[in-house]
Amino acid sequence: MPVVVGTFTRSEKYYYETVIFEVEGTLYSVLKQWFTKWSQSVFCDMFSLPQGSKDTKACEGGTDNNPIRLTGCSKGEFESLLELMNPSEGPRIPKFSKEKWVGVLKLGRLWDMPKPASLAIETLGTFNLSAIEKVQLGRTYGVPTWLKDGYISLVRDFSHQTTFQELATLGFETCSQILWAREELRDSVSSVGLRDLESNKTWIEKNKLCCAYCWKHFSVFRNIKENTTVCSYCTQKFSVWPTVVDKAYGLLGVEGPVSQWLHEPEKSLIIDSEIVGSLVARTFREELEDAERRDALAPA
Repeated sequence: MPVVVGTFTRSEKYYYETVIFEVEGTLYSVLKQWFTKWSQSVFCDMFSLPQGSKDTKACEGGTDNNPIRLTGCSKGEFESLLELMNPSEGPRIPKFSKEKWVGVLKLGRLWDMPKPASLAIETLGTFNLSAIEKVQLGRTYGVPTWLKDGYISLVRDFSHQTTFQELATLGFETCSQILWAREELRDSVSSVGLRDLESNKTWIEKNKLCCAYCWKHFSVFRNIKENTTVCSYCTQKFSVWPTVVDKAYGLLGVEGPVSQWLHEPEKSLIIDSEIVGSLVARTFREELEDAERRDALAPA
């Protein structure tokens, strides 16, 4: 029912209520509707709690002297969330830094806000997250794809691009598991006759090698066949380096001429990505299952 004040009736659609929050000593007077719209439970439940007074200004969040105190977040994180809710430059997704999007993801998970959380996950995926960052963010905020991808990258990192000090930031137990999994993978790779594990190159499946000329000029993927020097589709000789087509890496060039990859298997660094994925799934099973469970429980 519409609320009548004196001789006036408040619009049911365009009469906005405000609420005053306090974060780290700073007061924010914002539309209550933002929080009831974006949060599926936390703020809806908060605002539905019975108040002792019918005077809205006497209620918590009604005045500067009686704000709702929000804990567990910083001013910067809260302001990033407000900017996302009400962009200052019009109705579009703000161009935040990586750190700001992490703050949005944190509050999205903390306050049951599925849209901010999903936007943060989607946008952070466009940043060049390191393997360490993927593991840290994945297990902190329940993002199983980041967690698994991060572990896969760390386990297959025989070139030691990630230092021991960086690994140690994940905790002693996790660091030990990664080093153990590397040795398991090293033994597995050695057993099938592959060499040169210490060189700084990417491991890929052999059937992911495609003709770079076909991709560049025709936008098609034509697999390079063993013991051939000419592409059966474009008839070009394999004088250029091949293109790798792999969902874990996208499109990228690989080091060395094609002959190294096809005709010198003792120098190849080709491994089925399922081997690494399976090893990671076994080694970090409980942690991955926990991330999957938390992600499933998050509001959709």
